[in-house]
Amino acid sequence: MNTMHRRLPALLAGAAWFALSGLAGAAPCGRPDVDLTFPPNEAENVPANALFAAHYAAPAIFDDQPVSMTDAAGNAVAVTVTYDDAESMIHATPDQALAAGQYDIVWPGLRGRSGSGGVGRGSTTSLTVATTTDVASPVFAGLSDIDWDLSRDRDPCLDRLDDRFVFKLDVGQGSDDAPVEFLALHVFQTKDPLSPDQVGPSNVGLRAWPKDGVLEVRRPATKAGQTCFAALAQDLLGRVSGGGEREVCLKTKKPPFFDGCAVVVAGCGAPLGGAGWSILLFGLGLFRRGRSAATRKPRID
Repeated sequence: MNTMHRRLPALLAGAAWFALSGLAGAAPCGRPDVDLTFPPNEAENVPANALFAAHYAAPAIFDDQPVSMTDAAGNAVAVTVTYDDAESMIHATPDQALAAGQYDIVWPGLRGRSGSGGVGRGSTTSLTVATTTDVASPVFAGLSDIDWDLSRDRDPCLDRLDDRFVFKLDVGQGSDDAPVEFLALHVFQTKDPLSPDQVGPSNVGLRAWPKDGVLEVRRPATKAGQTCFAALAQDLLGRVSGGGEREVCLKTKKPPFFDGCAVVVAGCGAPLGGAGWSILLFGLGLFRRGRSAATRKPRID
């Protein structure tokens, strides 16, 4: 095992807490809507000692806006609210242990840092708290496989088309005292063709546990080559799993894109992978051969 692999678990664990500023920069001109809550809306069997959080899709300004939490009778539940600027995330911690029952949490809309994004949309989370508590750290096997495709996406901020690698990351088995769907996933890129001298993982972002077991990650397709990812799981108490030492890797290629939508195979901006390009080239070959046959003069014996 080389030095990079020996250091990888520690680097990932540290990055899970301190290196999430890249996530906040993912949508610099977008509106800071709430895009993830932990646990998710309509969650059941939430541990009585759970901590709650809402993630905002873009950098936001927190001006001590309140987070409202009420029980089924409409009684206010006191919570301590903190904001993590690096994560663009509000954390709400109940001041006392929660009794079993139904609760609603209203997350505020925050103003964007860019000035052009305006005030983002807040969100309301409804959940059911159980009598059980979460006492153990989550267990996560890490990412198990990787595949990739190519896409040409329109950047809504710059109004232009950008080439993207679309990675499909298969999530390995995970478990926790609470349902696995409550786990958050911290995704990191451990090898990037754009950073050949990379010595540690770079943050990709915070993701919810996928229902279909697959995470989609889009990265700029400005340079192809060996690409690797890893991930850690985090529970509602903030405890982080293992599994980050397992990397999934592949080597990308960058075929040319057609400008505009003159040639449409799966719709403008749709992914066109290896099979798609093979079909396209095969079709163009048949087209050229057909034209040649059509213009050939008939033979007269």
